[in-house]
This record gives sequence, structure tokens and C-alpha cells, in this order.
Amino acid sequence: MRTLKSELLKSFMQDNPLVVDVRPPEHYNQDDFEGAVHIPLHDIQHGNHNLPKDRPILLVCERGVMSELAGLYLEAAGYELVYNLEGGLQKLRKEANSQ
Repeated sequence: MRTLKSELLKSFMQDNPLVVDVRPPEHYNQDDFEGAVHIPLHDIQHGNHNLPKDRPILLVCERGVMSELAGLYLEAAGYELVYNLEGGLQKLRKEANSQ
């Protein structure tokens, strides 16, 4: 799994990754990352997903901790194109507010 720094997000998105928000349902907000699909960490942990192995997958959560764990599960299941957003959505919001 690779870590993606937030300043590289814009150029990374040009590769058409599948963005997966892994937060639990009670913390998920579809407006936090436009175009992201919601697959909670619990579902990834138990293999309850149909994620493609031939497309980059960017995992996001609030602080980058749950998404890192989700990435480890996906790697263990044979996924190679897995990325974790460093600092999570919290860091993205903080950077957007400081500009």
C-alpha cells in the first residue's frame, strides 16, 4: 500500500482511481469526497465488496487510520494498486480552509 500526500491528490485523480470511503455508516457523508463509494472497513475486513484489482483504489476516512487498515486487508487479499490518503479527510478540509 502506498501513502498519498494530499498535495498530490489532484494529479492522482487524473488516473481515474476508485475512491472508497471506509468510515462506518454513522460517520459517512457522501458530500465529503465527491464520487467516493462507501464501503465500511468492516465490509472490507470480511471481504464483502467487489472492488476491482485492475484499477487504482484510493481509501479515505476521517484521519487516515481506518483507511490504512483497510488497505492492509486489501493487500492481504492480493490487491496491489492500493493507496491511503495521508491525514484523511480531516487534513483535506483543514488545507481547503487555509487557502
